[in-house]
Amino acid sequence: MGYHRHVAASGKTLRVAISLSLAAILLVLFLRTLDFAAVGRAIAAAHVGWLVVATAAGLLGTPLFRSWRWALLLKKAGRPSALQLNSATAIGFAASTLLPARAGEIVRPVALAKTAGLPVAPCLASIALERLIDLVTVIILFVVYAIGWAPSRMGGDEAGRFELLRRSASLLGLGTLLGLAFLVFLAAKPERTDRLVKPLLKPLPAKIGAKLESILLSFLDGLGSLGSLREVLVVAAASLFLWTLIGFQIWATMRAFDLVFPFPVAFFVLTWAVLGLAIPTPGGVGGYHTAVAYALTGFYDVSKNTAAAFALVSHALSFVPITLLGLVFLVVGGFSLRSLAAEPKPEPWNSPGPTSPDAPPASRPPA
Repeated sequence: MGYHRHVAASGKTLRVAISLSLAAILLVLFLRTLDFAAVGRAIAAAHVGWLVVATAAGLLGTPLFRSWRWALLLKKAGRPSALQLNSATAIGFAASTLLPARAGEIVRPVALAKTAGLPVAPCLASIALERLIDLVTVIILFVVYAIGWAPSRMGGDEAGRFELLRRSASLLGLGTLLGLAFLVFLAAKPERTDRLVKPLLKPLPAKIGAKLESILLSFLDGLGSLGSLREVLVVAAASLFLWTLIGFQIWATMRAFDLVFPFPVAFFVLTWAVLGLAIPTPGGVGGYHTAVAYALTGFYDVSKNTAAAFALVSHALSFVPITLLGLVFLVVGGFSLRSLAAEPKPEPWNSPGPTSPDAPPASRPPA
């Protein structure tokens, strides 16, 4: 037992070290050629009204609208209140900002499980499902941009990179859609999981296979909560609205810096922001800034100092308000980020773990 704890602690330490190192390297790359005085002047000259609009859009999207959509994916686990959902979402984003290695992906579902009395496994699975839906949505918005609003005049290098991004987005989107379609296929008839997936898990060590099976079943139950075409369309529409709202936040921030582009250009910047945030640094620090600044300088000839000022302010508007709100919820709820970020042990769907009073009984038979 002591050995396994030591190995787990060493693994966490390594992940933290890698996360902080990546943040430091990317920050150096982002800052090394900037004129800090020019960046400061650009920030000071930003239009406050547009920044207020961008901040309001960010808070409307996260946690409010994101939490409402999350409830749709948790129908089979229980019915947490709007306050519990908003609290967990804000706490999760605060954890992603303040802790390395994308800790918010664990903290958010664990916080909801604790406050709403839900089993951890379906809460964790709902985050994985949410991420897949988000990925497809961002790719769709990028394709909308690429069809009608891509820069018409790009040099050889920029044109080549843009084409690579377009092809990568298309392939990733197609692969994700196929993956979602396969999961929907399994969710429609649970017995298909036994026939198609369990044989693939048998060669694995028993504990790993059992854990993967438990996660998969929880994932499928999350999809199963979308039991009708109407519910699927509602989640799809909610996702498009959410990410369009995030795009509006980016567009309003661009307007604050007198960067006047057609609205769909915000989807292009958003795509780069998502790529930067995919690097597991605390709050996307370094990755977000480098990617967003490059999107503006490399494809739209924005000066590097103005692009840097935009990236700094855009990142702050996206993370500072929600982090402060999350810290308030942490204090009120009596939680600590360290305890919430501890590695949880998801319960199988058929375990007698804590459940919400409104939660339905487990829908799957024992394996």
